[in-house]
Amino acid sequence: MLKAIVMDFDGLIIDTEVIWFDIFAEWFRRNLQHELEMKDFLICVGSSSEDLFCSLEELHGWTIDRDQFDQETLDTFIERSRLLEPKDGVVAFIQTAKRLGLKLALATSAKRLKPVTHLTRLKLLDYFDILVTAEDVERIKPYPDLFLKAAEDLGVNKNEVLIVEDSKNGLISGRNAGMRVVVVPNEVTKHSEFENYYMKVNSLKDIDLEELMKTF
Repeated sequence: MLKAIVMDFDGLIIDTEVIWFDIFAEWFRRNLQHELEMKDFLICVGSSSEDLFCSLEELHGWTIDRDQFDQETLDTFIERSRLLEPKDGVVAFIQTAKRLGLKLALATSAKRLKPVTHLTRLKLLDYFDILVTAEDVERIKPYPDLFLKAAEDLGVNKNEVLIVEDSKNGLISGRNAGMRVVVVPNEVTKHSEFENYYMKVNSLKDIDLEELMKTF
């Protein structure tokens, strides 16, 4: 029986992944004269930029200055994302979940400030019963810790949870937690290869929660 939904944030609720890819590509082009490919960027989507940096350092023999990257990109991200609206179908999906009596959690590999800032701005924060972020667990996606903690904090079993994700790392994390995952790819993650998902849709508008609850 479905009792709770756990949603990702970046790329699912607001479309930050496209912005981040552009910022990453600009930084690598400017500082390392390197054209970042989408397949490489996908390594870190839903997880940590450290995965991408380590991979490229090993491949090219670089030393990437993490502090420099953060200093030169964070303000740009804040400026470009500050007016982002919820993705198509997000608000209706969240409102329907609450109307149906489902518990709702957010589980993100990001630190807490970013989702709280945007959810507050969009007047969506109060719909969520709990938020689980990188600050609450030892390991982020693709490890299962975020989703396991979300289920524990909500007081539900893993077979009573539906995860909604946009990234391959998020899908793997959910599967590692033993939970069912709906994948909603965005313009960046549509280039990933997804396997072993519960459902894959183009938009949250395509999920009929009332029908899904009958067969979950």
